[in-house]
Amino acid sequence: MEKLAVDGGPKAVRGKLPGWPQFSEEAIQAVEQVLRSGKVNYWTGRKGMEFEKAYAQWQGSKYAIAVSNGTAALHTALSALGVGPGDEVIVPSYTFIATSFSVVQAGAIPRFADVNRDDHCISVESAAKLINERTKAIIPVHLYGNVTDMDPVLALAKKHNLYVIEDNAEAFGGEYKGKKTGTWGHINACSFCQNKTFT
Repeated sequence: MEKLAVDGGPKAVRGKLPGWPQFSEEAIQAVEQVLRSGKVNYWTGRKGMEFEKAYAQWQGSKYAIAVSNGTAALHTALSALGVGPGDEVIVPSYTFIATSFSVVQAGAIPRFADVNRDDHCISVESAAKLINERTKAIIPVHLYGNVTDMDPVLALAKKHNLYVIEDNAEAFGGEYKGKKTGTWGHINACSFCQNKTFT
């Protein structure tokens, strides 16, 4: 094995690495156009509505509602389903903090299920052990581009009358059995933070 560059070996990159994230000139001009128009909110501009419609069509969903970030999307989903104080929501133990934080934000209690060793997605066997009379929902997270095995999640949810909120922030565009992630559960929440595969 050759020496690492730090130890005097050959350098793979010379010079300064580019900043991240990077935006195309087209993207910068599109944002500038909206800002210069002064139509920067949902009531005066059309870009947000156009995006929602385009996203819903691309996703294969009936509706899409844009909110400020993925955490807000999860919180909105929980609130829309009536999840609140006294309720419990099953979440994977290995994911970004927003998944469990949104449950706390809704006033509910997150219950942490183990994840599968091979894909880091929620273990249905572990989740099943957490279900009780206060369990109202389960949030499978499609993580790092890995797609959750949704059939067992949906079967568990149906058996116990639970809502399924897909946290699709890290895998949209992914597919499960020929159908896009985010279209299997009752509600899909996603994010456009700069580390997501979509951006």
